[in-house]
Amino acid sequence: MRAQDRVADRYELTYAVGRGGMGEVWAGFDEKLDRPVAIKFLRKLSIPDGERENAVERFMREARVTARLDHPGVPSVYDVGVQGDDIYIVMQLVPGMLLSDLVAERGWLSVPWAAAIGAQICSVLATAHAASLVHRDLKPQNLMVTPTGSVKVLDFGVAALLGPADVPRLTATGHTLGTPTYMAPEQALNSTVGPKADLYALGCVLFELLTGNPPYRADNPLGMLHRHMNDPVPSVTDHRAGVPDVLAQLVVRMLAKDPQHRPGSAAEVYGILMPLGAVEPDLAADRATTVADGQRVDPTMPYRYPFGPLPPRAPLAPTKIDVVRPRSAPEVIPVPSADELAEVEERAWELAEEERFTQAAELLETALRPIRKAHGAAKQPRILELRVNLANLYVLAGAFRQALPEFQRLIPDLAARPVPDQELIWHCRQQAAVCQAELGEAAAAMAELRALLAEEQRVGSPGATELFPLRQQIAMLAAGLGEVTDARHQLTGLLRDVTGRYGPESSAAGEIAALLSHLHRLGENLLDGTNGRSEE
Repeated sequence: MRAQDRVADRYELTYAVGRGGMGEVWAGFDEKLDRPVAIKFLRKLSIPDGERENAVERFMREARVTARLDHPGVPSVYDVGVQGDDIYIVMQLVPGMLLSDLVAERGWLSVPWAAAIGAQICSVLATAHAASLVHRDLKPQNLMVTPTGSVKVLDFGVAALLGPADVPRLTATGHTLGTPTYMAPEQALNSTVGPKADLYALGCVLFELLTGNPPYRADNPLGMLHRHMNDPVPSVTDHRAGVPDVLAQLVVRMLAKDPQHRPGSAAEVYGILMPLGAVEPDLAADRATTVADGQRVDPTMPYRYPFGPLPPRAPLAPTKIDVVRPRSAPEVIPVPSADELAEVEERAWELAEEERFTQAAELLETALRPIRKAHGAAKQPRILELRVNLANLYVLAGAFRQALPEFQRLIPDLAARPVPDQELIWHCRQQAAVCQAELGEAAAAMAELRALLAEEQRVGSPGATELFPLRQQIAMLAAGLGEVTDARHQLTGLLRDVTGRYGPESSAAGEIAALLSHLHRLGENLLDGTNGRSEE
């Protein structure tokens, strides 16, 4: 890439912002809308040609999910596309200073600064987690403080797609995603991670802001993972005096090995950090930092000026009071007819084929809303079919928090039919468990999937091919819950059955073998104390 290169016949590159393991970031200019932008290019994906199309499609879906995240602490996503071998994202160009540079320049930060930064990050995480998004790679290099004092969380969605070798999650089953220095123990096992993995990473960030160093240090990535999984949780008070007990205890809770022992949500952490971020104006001026372009950053500024410093203005001239119109009667939403429902469904599938899953789900939800209020109508066979389609669309859109209650309501309604469709009920139960796992409720998901597998094996053959994906899900959830030996045992049996059915050279057998190899290597290294020696 060079300055003045053009992308998509619309964006002109102006100067390089940075380069890293995942690619390049350029400042650019959107010629159509006459505005500056940031363009992130991802390196050519190291995947077989036959799988590239699926990988790109998944990237596009994840980018769309990320673009729905509406929060001032997240740079806006404007566009996404493919140019040659490169995938690019066009985003809001954000001025400011990376948190990693701020810590490198100042060492540890004042308590109000650390709390103010943490609270702003929590506000972003609470919104993201409500939208079924988990960052998975929260670290100082992905956090920026702007000249207005607001904190921006960068690279939402990108870390969910790419592992250390820049291979999409779709095929990177043998790689651990994230940055080891800030990685939650359950994430090291390459299992589904939920919101509490982000809270753990934020705990690592807060520890570094308060002490100048991350909580653990090691010679190599596996040694770092060993420390995260096995070393005692450190306290900031052992490295620095004057940190309030409530803050020190909060960081210890966030660094708990077991996700269930961490705070319940980002909103809970926000409530603790928020009061600690207040600074008197005369003290704040002394603590502000000047960045390279001469602007000053102060993350406590939004606490004093929530909507930013406003320019002085003359008082507005008085205006006539608007005439108050009487309120109209509430709108009555008619129940759609069968023909109208058919049209809605056809349009929803057209949108789904274009991978516009959110819009398709919204269309179906709008059509079903008045039907849900009609007594008994929501349990009619045709309506049940549409509700199943809606729940599946939510999953495709990554809206697991919306999909979960939809599947949970469907299960008893489908079972109440005169002739229940057992396979459809099993599908809804499995999808509900998948949603629970994506939302961080791994234990509940595991219990449901194991019960479901036992039922299906009683009815059919224990080694049925249609149960292979379910068995693999259970094994990986077991690994994420720390049951590594059980996970390896399950995957060994599954590999035997898959090899017998499809052959040892099949892609399915190769994927399971890669998972087994990953768990075996991780288990060996975590038991090897020499890998966990810290740097002196």
